[in-house]
Amino acid sequence: MTIPDPTLDTRSNKRILAVVGFLVFVEFSSGFLQGYYLPLLDSVRDHLGVSDASIAWFITVQTLTAGVCVPILSKLGDIFGHRRILRIGIVTVLIGTVLVALAPSYPLVLLGRVLTGPIAVWLPLELAIVHNQIQGETARRAIGMLISALTIGALIGSLAAGLFSSLLSSTAGQLMVPVVMVAVSTVFVFTLVPESTSRTAPVIDWLGFILLALFMPALLTGIKAVTSQAGLGFAFIAVAIVLIGVFVWWELRTSTPALNLRVLTSNRLWPVYVTSFLFGMVLFGTQSITTTFLAGRPEVVGYGFDLSAGTISLTNGTNMLLAAVGAAVYAYIAKGISLKGVLVLGSATVAISQLLLIVGHGSLPLVVIGIALAGFGSGLLLGGLPAATTEASPADETGIATGVYNSVKTLGGALAGAVFALILGMFVIPEAGASSVGGYISIWVICAATTGLCPVLLALIRPENNTEGPASATDTAADQTREGV
Repeated sequence: MTIPDPTLDTRSNKRILAVVGFLVFVEFSSGFLQGYYLPLLDSVRDHLGVSDASIAWFITVQTLTAGVCVPILSKLGDIFGHRRILRIGIVTVLIGTVLVALAPSYPLVLLGRVLTGPIAVWLPLELAIVHNQIQGETARRAIGMLISALTIGALIGSLAAGLFSSLLSSTAGQLMVPVVMVAVSTVFVFTLVPESTSRTAPVIDWLGFILLALFMPALLTGIKAVTSQAGLGFAFIAVAIVLIGVFVWWELRTSTPALNLRVLTSNRLWPVYVTSFLFGMVLFGTQSITTTFLAGRPEVVGYGFDLSAGTISLTNGTNMLLAAVGAAVYAYIAKGISLKGVLVLGSATVAISQLLLIVGHGSLPLVVIGIALAGFGSGLLLGGLPAATTEASPADETGIATGVYNSVKTLGGALAGAVFALILGMFVIPEAGASSVGGYISIWVICAATTGLCPVLLALIRPENNTEGPASATDTAADQTREGV
């Protein structure tokens, strides 16, 4: 009989924690970049001498590139190794941040923003690495740490932008701060992060990837354009529908599909994906809505609290901090009520927060409580949904499964942004140039309905799915003895 070596277990656990810690820093850097650039847009515009309309492309091209990169690079990670693709992605982003900071012309800056698009695939690839190295409750806690780091990074990045804009007079100097963050992350990924061991078939479905690469920007462009140029927007959406139809037809017939639709539409995963889409509508679609409502002047528009930008930032910061807390603790809550229970709790909490905004929009304390509840519930979902995705997906398709989760969440936010803009336009007060309170209430009703539907969808997950309960004793033992880190 072989006696386990306790020192081996200790070394393995320490190495696992070290690897997770390095990935946490990488994801913190990702959040930092995503939060850092937006407050500096005015400075970048003035520095480059471009118009307001032109500077909007600073955000748009990165979003479109990310939409293309996430599913494709996630799948390539399943084929060639998640660390290998993460290395490519992080070097690409590093080059992009250098171009953004130092490029002498706006076209080169936009090229830099295109090269930063793969930042959106860092998280799916990291989740695949974590899922490959550790299992059970430890993996869930690691995922929570990654999501929490991303959220905190976005908050600190936004605050740091204000700090460095006052400390550094040069816009180029301000834009070098993200370069440093990515450079440190690059060192970690190249020296301290392990490679995943699971591989899917080493055959690339080129036609599937091309169709997918065309579909994502066509749909995102159409959704973005439909509010300002309806004809053009619907034309892009029609093209996207045709592309996705051809894509589905092809994927169901090829032996090595870019996306294994039979797995992704199984009872283990489709409820999670639909929940992610609906949750994305609330998560991304209400960000600007909350800000404009809080800033509303009651004597002019009949709602709002005329809050200053600083107070609004503090309120939104509280929302983000509670989201980070929710993501950090979801694994511990799942030990008692199961992972599915966490998802139900998170979606129900977000739905309740929207109901509270509907009935209490005239009271600042109730609105703040609603925003806080939305933050905590969102954190539970941000941690629980990718965990459910990784645990329900085949070991050799974890990257693409989490990539699809990320994409459908983003698409939900893009759709909500367009729909909510149309709703606010329908309720506009001509003399005030702003929407009436009816527009906001309509949006909150939609958000309450969509997130209220999520528990019903989650109930349809197959009982045998391993996201149903806490980690088994076998999983726990595997956490303690697994090698290869």
